[in-house]
Amino acid sequence: MFDYSNEIDSASKCWLHENDFTKLKRGIFAKDAFVKSWGCHTGEEMSQRFRAATGVKMYGAVGRTDYSNGTVPVLATPDAHWAD
Repeated sequence: MFDYSNEIDSASKCWLHENDFTKLKRGIFAKDAFVKSWGCHTGEEMSQRFRAATGVKMYGAVGRTDYSNGTVPVLATPDAHWAD
């Protein structure tokens, strides 16, 4: 698990910014890998940059996500949705 910023909610001590995606070795992920970013707005640009760098889809949120439930984040607004 990587955080896309740094130590958010102490969920992860490792982070990977979208500008770092080109440093990943293409082919490191299985073609059918399931990759999802739970951060706000990551389906608006970050997913496309991940796919361009790795060749693998990454699902991300179009809109805000809500971490307040203490478990897996959920979409925060009625118009938010997951995209790849």
